[in-house]
Amino acid sequence: MTICLKKTQIRYTKKQSIYIKFLQILVLSCSGHLYSEALSSFRCFELEEAKIIAEDGTFLGTLDNSYSSDSIFNQYSDFGKEYHSDSIWNEYSDWGNDYSSMSPFNEYASTPPILLKDGEVIGKLTVKAFEYDAVNPYTVGKDCGWASD
Repeated sequence: MTICLKKTQIRYTKKQSIYIKFLQILVLSCSGHLYSEALSSFRCFELEEAKIIAEDGTFLGTLDNSYSSDSIFNQYSDFGKEYHSDSIWNEYSDWGNDYSSMSPFNEYASTPPILLKDGEVIGKLTVKAFEYDAVNPYTVGKDCGWASD
């Protein structure tokens, strides 16, 4: 194996080349999982029935199974419908578009919706990968078995 760096060649032994290839494969295979691990069953239990509250106090539904009347995963509830004004799935609302500072889908949002359970904030509904206590709206339903698809 030869690596060229500004007209300088570095030669590795066969053993070093194999080790470098192994490290490359390891890094590539792990890199996609650093911040996308599935939620644990304990975290799902913590999140179940959590209320989704926008910064302005608007109730945006709950994190719950697809049969719950206020669940964002119940396509027949107001909060699970794609075109309801208070649905996070409505891309034309403040809470569903990619550009609003209150949207869980804006990775730069300054005030994504909070998750409230038993009077305590237990997380934020956001796609921000590095946000503390972030819960991704795209994956939480599948991870916890609440989404119907």
